[in-house]
Amino acid sequence: MKKEAISRAKPPYFLSLGFITHDLCEDRKIIGGASAYSAILARNFGAASAIATSIGKDFENFDALKGIRLAYQMSERTTTFINKTFKKSFIKSASQKGRENISEGRVQYVTGVADRIKEETIPEEWFNAEIVYICPVLDELEEEIVKKFDGSVIGVAPQGWMRSVVKGGRIEKKRWKKANEVLSKVDFVIVSEEDIFEEDIPKYEELSNIFVLTRDRKGAELYYDGTHEHIPAFERKEVDATGAGDVFGAAFLLRYYETKDAVESAIFASCAVSFVVEKEGVDGIPYREEVEKRMEKEGRDFLSIR
Repeated sequence: MKKEAISRAKPPYFLSLGFITHDLCEDRKIIGGASAYSAILARNFGAASAIATSIGKDFENFDALKGIRLAYQMSERTTTFINKTFKKSFIKSASQKGRENISEGRVQYVTGVADRIKEETIPEEWFNAEIVYICPVLDELEEEIVKKFDGSVIGVAPQGWMRSVVKGGRIEKKRWKKANEVLSKVDFVIVSEEDIFEEDIPKYEELSNIFVLTRDRKGAELYYDGTHEHIPAFERKEVDATGAGDVFGAAFLLRYYETKDAVESAIFASCAVSFVVEKEGVDGIPYREEVEKRMEKEGRDFLSIR
């Protein structure tokens, strides 16, 4: 195990935990992983950000992480995903027989997996981070890690605990066995409709302090204090939706830490996502000034849902 030399003077403001990955895109390796997307957003927002992760000897894209403090284990290989999209069609209703609705689905494969992240990889002072985003992508963390952040605002994106690898490296969703142990112990939970079984949503709503269910182009559903709000998407031409949920989660946490306003924070996060989908990979992750400018221009209409 190897750690980068780290200044121990001060804990980070924003800490993300999870694999930094390679995403294979037309035979090119681009940086991916929820921890990378979220920490880059925090850095672009001017926050002191850090990542605790596990990467392989083949990882070279440190330039994208400039300004972000890293603590990492060195594995034989970096966790690597291939995302394949496909068109799917279905009849919208009996009255519309013969009229098909076309949408896009995704099948994900994994071709290599780094070693799981050990607790000792995380510098001791990092457990005092103001905001912690626990965002595994393939079961690389133990759920018990949430108990180590007593004074932090904790967000969890549990997709990595809701995935299994089957024949050929294909990713399939599974039920999160320890959901009951974690949901009520953290401040914020975000899940994609792709990763959760529909019948489990009421349990997540009930147990979570704040729960967001993302629904791709249809926006997101926000549940808090017994209230449900639909959060519309800021519509943009989509180039690449990878990392959209990760940026939503990080932007929500950063804004909520400042305002304690769940609805305004969710709309702000939806606006941040609109930049991500306009470009490939992490290139679309916005700066705070860009989000604030778009919020000023378009956000008033969304805030009227209140």
